[in-house]
Amino acid sequence: AESTDLLLEVREEWSTDVGFIYIKTQNAECDYTLPLDHPEQCDRPNDVLDNITNVNVLHEISWIEGDDEKRSPGIKQNGLDWDKNDHGESDGVLWIISISQIIKEINSSNGRFNHAMCDHTGNRSTGNLIDCEALSQLPGGGGGLYAIPDEQDTIDEMVNQSNGSLGALAKDTNGDGIWDTTAVLIGIISANQIEKTGKWDDYKEFFAHVESVIDEENRPDKYRINELNMTQTGLSKILEDVSDKIYLDLLGMMPLSLFFTVLIITLLHRSWKVVIISGTPIVMALAVTFGAAVLLEMTLTPMIIATFPILIGLGVDYALHMVNRIEEVRRKRFDAAVEENERRRRKGLVPLEVPDLWDPEFYRSCVMDMSKTTGVAVLISAATTIIGFSVLILPNIVPIIPIRSVGMTLVAGILATLVFSMILVPVLIWLLKFNKRTKSPINWASISKLPVKHFAVFLLLAGAITLAGVTNLDEMDKPISGSDQTPDNIPSMQAMVEYSSTFSGGQTSLFIFDASEHVSDQDMKIRSLEVLDAMDALENRIEEVAYTNTTSLITFLEAVPVTIAEPESGITLYNGNLWGLLHDECWESNSLECAAWVPLDALSNPPGNGREELRKDMVNVAYDTLSKEVQWMLTNVDGSKALVYVTQPYMNLDNASMLRDDIDLMLDDPMEEQGIRVSPLTGGLPVSLDINEGIHDTQNYTTLLTLLILTIVLCLVFRSFRLGIYTMVPVAAIIVWQPLLMSSGDVNVNIFTAMIGTIVFGIGVDDAIHVMHRIQEEGETAVGMSKAIEKTGMTIFETTATTVAGLGAGFFVAFPGLVNFFILMMLLIGFAFLTSVFLLPACLTADHIIRRRIKGESSFIDFGEGAVLTDEKMNAVDAILE
Repeated sequence: AESTDLLLEVREEWSTDVGFIYIKTQNAECDYTLPLDHPEQCDRPNDVLDNITNVNVLHEISWIEGDDEKRSPGIKQNGLDWDKNDHGESDGVLWIISISQIIKEINSSNGRFNHAMCDHTGNRSTGNLIDCEALSQLPGGGGGLYAIPDEQDTIDEMVNQSNGSLGALAKDTNGDGIWDTTAVLIGIISANQIEKTGKWDDYKEFFAHVESVIDEENRPDKYRINELNMTQTGLSKILEDVSDKIYLDLLGMMPLSLFFTVLIITLLHRSWKVVIISGTPIVMALAVTFGAAVLLEMTLTPMIIATFPILIGLGVDYALHMVNRIEEVRRKRFDAAVEENERRRRKGLVPLEVPDLWDPEFYRSCVMDMSKTTGVAVLISAATTIIGFSVLILPNIVPIIPIRSVGMTLVAGILATLVFSMILVPVLIWLLKFNKRTKSPINWASISKLPVKHFAVFLLLAGAITLAGVTNLDEMDKPISGSDQTPDNIPSMQAMVEYSSTFSGGQTSLFIFDASEHVSDQDMKIRSLEVLDAMDALENRIEEVAYTNTTSLITFLEAVPVTIAEPESGITLYNGNLWGLLHDECWESNSLECAAWVPLDALSNPPGNGREELRKDMVNVAYDTLSKEVQWMLTNVDGSKALVYVTQPYMNLDNASMLRDDIDLMLDDPMEEQGIRVSPLTGGLPVSLDINEGIHDTQNYTTLLTLLILTIVLCLVFRSFRLGIYTMVPVAAIIVWQPLLMSSGDVNVNIFTAMIGTIVFGIGVDDAIHVMHRIQEEGETAVGMSKAIEKTGMTIFETTATTVAGLGAGFFVAFPGLVNFFILMMLLIGFAFLTSVFLLPACLTADHIIRRRIKGESSFIDFGEGAVLTDEKMNAVDAILE
């Protein structure tokens, strides 16, 4: 996706991983709809000590950020960004943005401003406005420390001079006039570079370090009176926490899944032996699959763990089909021998020896018979399932890497399950001497005739449901859900939701403002006033979009106060902020109000252009007045490109998409200032939207491609285009039925449900293949189809019940997105059973009836229930009335 490519371009020169520390004072807990003396009112209402701008509160926030004040030894005692000049190489933090940081920026800006006035890269005309030699003798250039001032009055003056710009970094959440909530934004080096610090191997360890720094027990005792509530959040932190929560949920689900599976198998077969027979291959296959994933250093993501019950279901499917077929073959031969002996007894012949069920040769022949029939069906179903799941691996079809990992896991898991089942099931039956003694409580002999006798009813019912599914196909285009689909009680998620609501932010996008081709005499093109003015004009347009704010170089230039006096007379030339200084009308005007500026023209050589040259130099001064971490946050090292951050609250992706399109249209408009390139939006929102689109495209492409590939494979397997099409009808039907389930208000598309189409194809086609293969074996007649359903339907029912039971453990996970995934899987697998057992034979019956009527032949539906006259050779003859 373009947004992802742009993000990679940004990451080459900037940090795009942003963390947050969401901070609330005790005042935020106050409810001013209640009287101040109400027992549920907070402990200290209207207390100015709880204002974010209180000197003690700011000192505590600064303490966890890192500043120039003396600290105790140890990385936990020196703030998160203890090295301001390391570019994140030592502490992992590139920059910090907060109300505390802005005040520290302002407090130390006069020293940097003085140095810039003397040391900038221009023609040094600015040096004529300041005594550089005297300043060189002062520590820090005569400026303040990068720290919070100790005087409350000084802080209040800085807040007042900000003209409300600090209001974007602190909020009054309960309307009492006290800023009670703020946030610290942290630019973190990328995940693949964090280990270069030598202190943390990954984000998980770094986030643990952040938690240890902001922990109340770690903060100095003198700040305990503030009682600040600090919560770490941010997209990367949330992903880490959500993944951990889901991972633990799924690990906890595994024993339940196994328990439910064992319970259903035991209830259906009334034997613990079946549990061992079907379970052993599955356990070994899972061990091989997940062991291989670990050896190949694949991350065991929640999506991979979620395949656990699916593989259990497929393993049980293969095992039970083989178990039941071996038992059926043995019983059929045993019963045939008993009947033959009865016939021989009536004729007075010597009875034959009835085979022993556990005779090695007899058992081996039964296994070989199973291998030639059901074994082939199992092999075909496994092969087609593997082919179907392999679609999830193709990078051109599936751009979402976690889904590709799931595809690889499923393919490897099914292959391992097939191999272990084929080898172990016959052996375990023999070793355990398993003999199925119970009959199914369901009368399959009667049920098996229904789809043949009443085929029209089944076709009309399936057609009506399919039509309803088609009319609801737009349900599959629902946007990927957000916080409402995450587990509850995750502090980082709750903090981000609250931050998003309070600050109308939380979803950060950005775009590149590239001035590398701009015609300017500046080496660093971003330092051109024409470039900065073009950036400002574009930002003003973007901020007209609803719920949208921007942050750039200009934001900080507007926040830093500055005062300049004429060196000879001492008259104040300017008192305001850096951005205002660069745009003061007196740079160009000779009006009476600008009389004190006119003598500056004499500073040039030759005289006359002093103000014009000085203004160019002041752009450099203004830029160099900003701290290094602010420069690193907003411009690249070469000074040819800048980033503009665009913040919006978390919102429905449909609405967010419209806002993104509006902004991208503005960014696509040609710039009036030549030589400037502006990229489309990238970052959090655009990538989320592209992932949303990618998941929907993946859902559609994988479903259609799997349908096409499996249809072709089945046509080749059954050597019939007709049978290949009919075998796919039940599976295709349930895919069309899926939108009906998605129309439920609490079911949303997510990265899990996006895989359902292909997974259901894989499981559903198994059922259809077994039914079709048995129909081919028994014959495509009314009797043959009913017998195929009677014999195969029972096994498919058992495997479906077992798989659904295993997935039923998903009800116990705390992640709504996963619960939806398992519910949909259970329902669709149930539908796969119904369509394979009832819809498939109904379609074949309709096909035969239509063709017979066209040819004028007799009725197809004949179960041989009437009397039939035969000759002495048992051939049917017509009855003749004389």
